[in-house]
Amino acid sequence: MRIRNLKTVLMTTGVAFISSISAAQADWVSDWQDYAKKTGEAYHAKWTEMIASPEARKLAEEWRQWRGYDASSLIAKADLPPELKPGLVINKENIDSMPWLAKYLPQASVDRIKDGKWFGWKEAVIVPTNHYYMSRGVLDATKKYEADGRTFTINEKGELLNDKGEFALLKEAAMPFTKPKTGLELAWLFMSYGIGNDNLFLNPITFDVCNTSNTLERTYTAHIWWQKQNARTSIKPLGSIAGREDVVEAGAVYFIKPFDVRGLAVSRQRYAAADKGDNFRAYLPSLRRTRVLAGSDSQDPMAASLEVTWDEWRQSWVKPDPRKFDYKIAGETFVLAQPQVGHAYSPAFRDKSGCQLDRIELELRPVWILEVTDKTGSYMYSKRRLYVDKELYYVNYQEMYDQRGKLLRVLDDARDWQPSTGLASWKNYVIWNVNSKRWNYLNMTPDWKNYKQDI
Repeated sequence: MRIRNLKTVLMTTGVAFISSISAAQADWVSDWQDYAKKTGEAYHAKWTEMIASPEARKLAEEWRQWRGYDASSLIAKADLPPELKPGLVINKENIDSMPWLAKYLPQASVDRIKDGKWFGWKEAVIVPTNHYYMSRGVLDATKKYEADGRTFTINEKGELLNDKGEFALLKEAAMPFTKPKTGLELAWLFMSYGIGNDNLFLNPITFDVCNTSNTLERTYTAHIWWQKQNARTSIKPLGSIAGREDVVEAGAVYFIKPFDVRGLAVSRQRYAAADKGDNFRAYLPSLRRTRVLAGSDSQDPMAASLEVTWDEWRQSWVKPDPRKFDYKIAGETFVLAQPQVGHAYSPAFRDKSGCQLDRIELELRPVWILEVTDKTGSYMYSKRRLYVDKELYYVNYQEMYDQRGKLLRVLDDARDWQPSTGLASWKNYVIWNVNSKRWNYLNMTPDWKNYKQDI
């Protein structure tokens, strides 16, 4: 739909047309409208309707104007192969004819397309690039913080502070370092994104465990509740939760299936102070006791046979600490990763076995590459490479290396992101171990109906 037609539709429905909508924004919505018509898929049409809403367009434009760019403008400036466009289908038969693809599709994903024996991807399909952004509350807070001439700093412990020397995540909803100059600044930009919401309810979340034979070995079912404790902008109570003035975030996971783990419950509170470990506790129904978990326990799988650890359940849950890790911006590039279209559908379509993919949709994203290197020799990974989105400030794709420097795990998830509000939850989560050849598929059902309830 072109701008003139869109204006007519909006005016006839009694909605004022936003005259400042950029041509780039109109183009990306039009790209999705054209793509949805070609595929004829109802879920593509549903997503197109969401991003074309007046509320979504207005919020997207306000973020673009403040940020000074969007994904479309960055892509327009890039020298990209003409073949890399929506509708491109990549499969085992044609992937070798695209040598340029290696620059945008990580080798671990290329291997999944080429290898049909384990966790094979029958095809990867390129969809139009979206424009992502956070909520209006975060935007307003960030604009005001900058307009007031306020700045963020990071101390020698790696703690993020506001201009008053206070822990920033306890006091400020503004996003720090939106033009990061160092790896540590980029790490805090990502960490400040948090869960992309004030409250989070996954009801339920299923963890499917697939083995080397592409057999579904086990499925766990759980519920997750999570909540920002301070600097809340979207869901009441706004500001701070009473009695949690030193806690950044808190929540719990409760397993309900299978029978041998039913009742396992884990709660966690994240303190702002670098040297104050998380309040991390697990109730073990088999022992009828509560166990206090140490920091090293966060490197354990969330449950037996799972690849996803407590440190990875939302891409990364490790406090930025330059005493323990080195942080470096390794470059700026574009990466093909799952789109954040989970509010309409899941972009990873599994086959009947549940352990291979008939199709995975990928979109081209502008990213910073953040390398986090372990300095202690005691962490489970020697290095992690996080591809941090330049619009959403969330990680699109991640690679984790063992202590020998060999690639161990890969993580690519899709968020349930609301175009009209900029609020987000999760939809799917794909993590695979390239050494053991085991992988997990997490399917998440956000409870948007009840997400405004206080915990």
